[in-house]
Amino acid sequence: MTFLRILSLSCLLVACRDERLSGTAGDLLVQPERVQFGQHWVGYRATTPLELQNTARQPLDVTLIISAPLDVQQTVRVGGGERVVVELGVTPERIGPLTSTLLITYGENTREVSVAAEGISPPVCPARDCHVFTFDPSSGTCVDTVQADGASCGATNQCLTNGVCRAGECLGQAKSCDDADRCTMDACDAATGCIHDALACPGSSNPCEVPVCNAQTGCGLTPALDGVTCGANDCLTAHVCIAGQCTTRAAPDGSECAAPTSCRGTGLCRAQQCELPPPSPLQPRWRYTPPTGHTVTFLGHADDLGNLYATERWSGSVNAQGDAPMQGAAEDRAGVPAFFDAPQTALLSLSPTGVVRFRVVLDSNCAGCTGGLPFAIDPGGHRLFVNVHGGELQARSTDDGHLLWSVTPTSGIPVFDRGADGGGVFFTSPPLLIADDVVGVPVTEGNGDHHSYVEAYDRATGARRFEFHRKGHLYGTGVASNGELWTSSADCWAPAGEMTRLDAMGNGPTRFVSWLPNVYGADFAIGTGGGKLQQLDSSFGLHDLSSLTAASVASLPLVTGNRLTLFDGTTRTLHAVDLTGLARGFSFNGVTGRTIDLELLRDGGTAWTATADGGVLGAVDADGRELLQCPLATTVESPTTVIHGRAYVQSEGTIVSYDVPGLEVETQGWLSRGGSLGRAGRAR
Repeated sequence: MTFLRILSLSCLLVACRDERLSGTAGDLLVQPERVQFGQHWVGYRATTPLELQNTARQPLDVTLIISAPLDVQQTVRVGGGERVVVELGVTPERIGPLTSTLLITYGENTREVSVAAEGISPPVCPARDCHVFTFDPSSGTCVDTVQADGASCGATNQCLTNGVCRAGECLGQAKSCDDADRCTMDACDAATGCIHDALACPGSSNPCEVPVCNAQTGCGLTPALDGVTCGANDCLTAHVCIAGQCTTRAAPDGSECAAPTSCRGTGLCRAQQCELPPPSPLQPRWRYTPPTGHTVTFLGHADDLGNLYATERWSGSVNAQGDAPMQGAAEDRAGVPAFFDAPQTALLSLSPTGVVRFRVVLDSNCAGCTGGLPFAIDPGGHRLFVNVHGGELQARSTDDGHLLWSVTPTSGIPVFDRGADGGGVFFTSPPLLIADDVVGVPVTEGNGDHHSYVEAYDRATGARRFEFHRKGHLYGTGVASNGELWTSSADCWAPAGEMTRLDAMGNGPTRFVSWLPNVYGADFAIGTGGGKLQQLDSSFGLHDLSSLTAASVASLPLVTGNRLTLFDGTTRTLHAVDLTGLARGFSFNGVTGRTIDLELLRDGGTAWTATADGGVLGAVDADGRELLQCPLATTVESPTTVIHGRAYVQSEGTIVSYDVPGLEVETQGWLSRGGSLGRAGRAR
């Protein structure tokens, strides 16, 4: 072949060549040109498609390289004119943004694609016996799987042995905490195990007998030492114990004229005058300080074991246990975390020793929960009841806080008076424990003209038991010690009129009585009418008590049995009244402080807290003798709860416990402003 023919053939071949076979970067198209993964869960892989298009006729062998935590298929052949989709993955290893570059090479060509993603923290799934919660990254929720019957459980419950799962519940034998010492009060805390607190033995009506405790026989009495004060000592004449009997003697200099208290030493006679050492601030036994960003509200709720119940709130998002801030989760009705970026309201429970028993979210974005939520506690059923956002009534376990059932009391109530938006307007009051197995919620309907209801439900199941309805308003609604619901009702803008008593079935008598009830005893109520303090008996008969005390004295009435206790805010005096004989009991006029909250003590005493340059915790016995009046180092922000020799109060955003040996809450009656311990509006 001649040179000319070879040259011509070469030119012909060049002229016939497709420009797409040039081997330049344009031969391979990549879509997208920049990859944005967005937010994805740390520890979980996410993927996105990457399209490679070969615009030439010849196949391309493509290599893809990217560093962890991103991943991709390393080699791929893309045929001529072919489109191939490869999977680009990322598994975030930490919270926060990450960037990387994907290198794509084919032949001598290299392409760069920027890749960005952000790692976010997945929620911590709840831990609950007989349930396995696994996080599903596709839905962003924890999926609940019930363990099979017979599976072992209770490993973290220090109070349960031989636990096995039955229908999603952990059942077993309660751990025995009996230490065979009759001088200790044995209890069990699920987190820490057995607790053995010293038993406070009751005293004697004989001041010359003192309580003692023997590990084998328990509490008893023994004669006090000779010379021990047994009565008043005015530093002229002293009452002292001699051979177990109270006798009088001339008061010697240095003799005791005032007994020591938890915060003050013994008063001693000096030159026939009683010198009292100044009280020192009562020191806390323990203090619960909520996590940073959380606020706690304690309204005095406690069960019979001394476990405390409070409301804890925080802004932003947290998981169902109220742990550290994260992307956001709150417990829904099924116990499965759901995500919220709103204020969370949780039920917090503390043991008598200050250990957090549980913290579970009750509601999200509840604007009306800032002042705390009142609970009605049913110790026998291990349940408590609370109204949350939207008027929903929740029943919760006092063992671990999990949801038992919920209902909406306003559901089905007819709308007589609509709001400005045309919808119904409802107001719910705290739940009440009626009889032995009923919980009721008072509901008011109407924007200007009102109807009132009590919606009653079975405590165990939430099934409706009865509905009580009156046009107008309910006044002084509460529950007596015998379990009857008492309430006064009247039409709007009318004076209080009809008084009604209801049993567990919603049945009971009604009679017109022009008065307002305040507190309830075993089967009677104390209230005011016509400016007078009056007692209403079970037959709706009124008994005038104004001869015993001025009406102003009744600002804080409490009652147990037939003893009425009143505080006169004008003279700062506590009064005791015997309702049986309509006779005055003791009067104690040494109450210091401003705002007063009272609680009745066993054996006839009364305890109080007051705000005065911080706070004051005081108590008197059944005869009006001062037991203690201790300044507190911090302010008082809630009523005091006294139980098993300890006092609990909210102070400066924390819950504080103080030792008050020998003090114990009364066992029956209307014991504090809200009724009895934890049972809002219910006498014990």
